Amino acid sequence: MKKLVFLLLPFLLVGSFVFAYTSQEQKEAYDWAYSKGITTQPIEKANLNWYITRQALAKMLVKFHETRYGETIHISDPKACNFADKDKITEDLKEYVHAACEFEYMWVWTKYFNPMWNVTRAQFGTTLSRLLYWSNFDGWTPYYQKHLDYLKKKWIMENISNPNMNEKRGDIMVMLKKANDELDNEINKLMNDESDPLNALIKGIY
Repeated sequence: MKKLVFLLLPFLLVGSFVFAYTSQEQKEAYDWAYSKGITTQPIEKANLNWYITRQALAKMLVKFHETRYGETIHISDPKACNFADKDKITEDLKEYVHAACEFEYMWVWTKYFNPMWNVTRAQFGTTLSRLLYWSNFDGWTPYYQKHLDYLKKKWIMENISNPNMNEKRGDIMVMLKKANDELDNEINKLMNDESDPLNALIKGIY
């Protein structure tokens, strides 16, 4: 029996390590993200505690866009968003990087995409804000401040004290799920507001 336990110990330890860092909130966010195709990895391979790269974030944002708005990515101008370092982008992620740029979420006015760089809270907050509210909070100094302020106001992003912190995959999923829930809440409020002239139109759409 002791020998069996000794042989199984490495597998038990690996299993403990995989799930030890996963909070219930992360687990629920992962399940939601997996159901929407935002992540396709089983949880033991999802690396929720790893930092997220720019190219990986591009895919998650585009997948969120597709599942939220029912709109499949469509590259209208192949010559647009033609980054100088496009050859460094993983082949299966190139279309997502291009789409995230063309949707004007990520790195629209830059020459280099830097696909393997880690994403900071400032960068993620800005891209998520653009995905949800378009360019409403662009044009300020520093560039990210109004984006982060509004996300915190909506309880989508809680900690904005360190905009240079690197984002982790599990936290990204949590905030994307919160963003999705917030959009649902906003739609429900509008649909239940009989005084809003757009109420009938929104009901017709949804």
